[in-house]
Amino acid sequence: MDSQETIYRLCPNCQNNIPEQNNFCSICGHAQNHEEVKFHGKKRQNLNQVALFFAIEIIICISAGLISEHTILIALFFDLIMALTAILFFAYSWQENKFLLKWPNFSIKKVSALIALTLIASFGVQFLVGHLNQLVFNKDYTFYYTYAFHDYGNYIMIISVALFPALFEELAYRGFLMQRLLNIVDEKEAIYITSILFFFIHFSMISFFWMLPFGLVLAYVRIKTNTLWYGIVMHFFFNLCACLIEIYNYGSF
Repeated sequence: MDSQETIYRLCPNCQNNIPEQNNFCSICGHAQNHEEVKFHGKKRQNLNQVALFFAIEIIICISAGLISEHTILIALFFDLIMALTAILFFAYSWQENKFLLKWPNFSIKKVSALIALTLIASFGVQFLVGHLNQLVFNKDYTFYYTYAFHDYGNYIMIISVALFPALFEELAYRGFLMQRLLNIVDEKEAIYITSILFFFIHFSMISFFWMLPFGLVLAYVRIKTNTLWYGIVMHFFFNLCACLIEIYNYGSF
């Protein structure tokens, strides 16, 4: 018997002979390898959701970048858009994603240790970024003056720069995006992909040396703990430290 001879089987719907490797009957169109067809369909659906989510994120960030002078209202407007995007995508697959909002095996020691390490890392990053901006651009970069002229500017800055990103970037990237990718790739690949996309969405090449490692750490913590809350706490205190340094350098409470 020729090893290259085509092997046929009966279509369960129309009873015609079809090649065994076909996923669909060429006569009636009935699906044959149901599990394989289902898998590829789910993979394509997840890829489409990832692509749509990231395209929307890119459009929002480019739109924000095209505005030459940011005010508090503009900053809060884009914060709200990003928050709604994260919530909508996360809620779309609520049954699959809701376990990430639980906090199993909560440990105050682990939280305290992560906060301490995060604050040390954030302080180091702010110090190095300040020197890099002076070295490369010969100027200081600060987001403080966007909020400085409002009576409650410092508090609004903390909400906009620390609280909102901690909640909604984690919900979006370590929540929705990673969960979709885990349906397609293994854990290690999901960590790398979400971290790279997280870095790109910030549109800052000078932040490569810390943004990408920070994204990798947050993704790793999310995988190991099966919750978003440790990452949310780390993200918040990392950005809070940056806000407090800005306030210390340029203003006061």
